[in-house]
Amino acid sequence: MSDPSDEKRGWKRGWLRIGHLELSDLLVETFSVLLGVLLALLINAWVQKRQTQDKVDEAMASIRQELRSDRETLESRRSYHQSLIEGIDTALKSPHPPIYCQDVDGWHGFYSPVETPLLRAAYDTAMASGVLADMGFENTRRIATLYAGFNRYDAFYGKTLDWMIQQWIATQAQGFDIRICRGLLHDLGTSEQKVEQDLDSYLNQK
Repeated sequence: MSDPSDEKRGWKRGWLRIGHLELSDLLVETFSVLLGVLLALLINAWVQKRQTQDKVDEAMASIRQELRSDRETLESRRSYHQSLIEGIDTALKSPHPPIYCQDVDGWHGFYSPVETPLLRAAYDTAMASGVLADMGFENTRRIATLYAGFNRYDAFYGKTLDWMIQQWIATQAQGFDIRICRGLLHDLGTSEQKVEQDLDSYLNQK
């Protein structure tokens, strides 16, 4: 006659087995698989975050370099325009002031003889690739504001050329009114100075 306690222990051992596996072994294997999957996901997330940060750092370095170059371009333009204003002021004080801008000493037109366009390739690339969205809201906002300022300045700069063409036609290629020239140069200088100040505020931040 079998011992009831032996039957009970046998039933428990049977309940803890699935096929040839003990339930404890199955739990260990399941936990190991889940832990492996979790670690793989964590490592993948870390790698993706690291790759994203690398792209952000690379894009930021390119944008800051681009902004420094644009800062130098604006400073060069403003210096040239200021020299033209000083030349016009001197000419207007003469006994027989000239009527047209091109009669002023040192006049080479609104555009500097070594004119350099403002750059925006790094910003456009960061925007097109989606990296700009990973830079943080405040940083992205400030960068976008700077380039929007460039757009407004370039639009005004382009309007001066349109005015010059219209004046050239209206005066039958005689020239551009010296006083209007001075006013436009002053406005250009003010616009350039404003953009420079915005650039300095951003580039000099720690």
